Amino acid sequence: MKMNRRQIAFGLAGSLVGAGMLTHSAWAQSTPIKIGVITQLTGFAQIYGEANKIGAEIASQRINAAGGINGRPIEIVLRDDKGSPDGTIAAYRDLVSAGVKLFVAGPVSGTVVALAPLLKGTDHILMAAGPNNLAITHELYNANVFRLQLTSVPVFEGLGVVLGQKAPEVRNWIAISSDQQANQELSRIFLNSLKKFHANKGVNITVQAPVLSKAGAGDFRAQISQIVNSGATGVLNALVGSDSLTFYKQAKAFGLDQKMQVFVDVSANLSSMSSIATSTPKSVWSPNYWYPQGDTNNTVSQAVYKLAVEKTGSSYPFGFVAFAHDAVVAIAEAIKAAKTTETKSLIAAIEAGSPLGAAGPIVFRKADHTYTGEMTYVKFGADPTAKDGIKVSDVVKLQSKDYMEPATPGQKFTIE
Repeated sequence: MKMNRRQIAFGLAGSLVGAGMLTHSAWAQSTPIKIGVITQLTGFAQIYGEANKIGAEIASQRINAAGGINGRPIEIVLRDDKGSPDGTIAAYRDLVSAGVKLFVAGPVSGTVVALAPLLKGTDHILMAAGPNNLAITHELYNANVFRLQLTSVPVFEGLGVVLGQKAPEVRNWIAISSDQQANQELSRIFLNSLKKFHANKGVNITVQAPVLSKAGAGDFRAQISQIVNSGATGVLNALVGSDSLTFYKQAKAFGLDQKMQVFVDVSANLSSMSSIATSTPKSVWSPNYWYPQGDTNNTVSQAVYKLAVEKTGSSYPFGFVAFAHDAVVAIAEAIKAAKTTETKSLIAAIEAGSPLGAAGPIVFRKADHTYTGEMTYVKFGADPTAKDGIKVSDVVKLQSKDYMEPATPGQKFTIE
């Protein structure tokens, strides 16, 4: 049948509408790229796990709004490991049975230490978002695992230098730590760095034996009493999660904040500290894994910060928001570059990539898959006149490459 011009025009318009509908339908029906996020949604490390959840969801939201990965949407599949290695392994096996091959896990070190060996020789990839345990990229190294966090060596070597510079008058130190290996390691790194800094100035300082407690103990009054009577004027708090917050609350009742000249905290987040602002000491130094207020030139950081504030209601979202966000971004950008989800191609793309993330360029040392990046340290303290009850009074930035330990994939790195 011969068609007139009007019929042809009408048919063309209809076909264009249909094409648009098909494109939308194809997007809606495209097989999603599933990323399993295993983190601590309950238990002693819940505040960190919630941050990982939020960061991964923000990354998915931003990537999907920009068209997904080569036209495919990201789907975040969450599992709660309750901060338990057994829970992490169970969650991993559950996700594998559901066909998931790409994973983000953390931020607790112990759970990733348990999980990492299971990926060796598989077609799965793990981004460890937040843990700093040395074993992950040393004796437990395998090519399927990337650690999106600096190890404890550069972070706490650098922290020792910062405290030596900023509080040279504090020469008697004591630490309180959980019984977890990673926490005791980083305590030792910090205190050794501090001793070395002062020794180079011709000064000897006193470092007392650490006071230990079980993770999740919830009662630190005996340990606090020991610290109060120690004669120390500087204390390192190597407790994490809710344990750390409980420590500060109980320490306030003992007047520890008045006896110490300075506190150093291994993982204090400004958001959690603002929640206990009245119990926060006046002088606390801590690594800050994401400080967007001081990184206004990073457009990704600012976009993630805005969304994180909306989701959390806090002016100081946890640094683990950035780590989980950047872990998802690293996977997504590798898939875009490799144009496949095949494991070897993805590993090569991640090793070669340097996409911009919330915490800066996402770059891994090829030799051992450990993250490299700038280190930020903040000094803060209680301030009843501040909006959140705490105020940042000093910020120091150091380059991690100046403090990183050598790569020893497959071999243990021993801390002196």
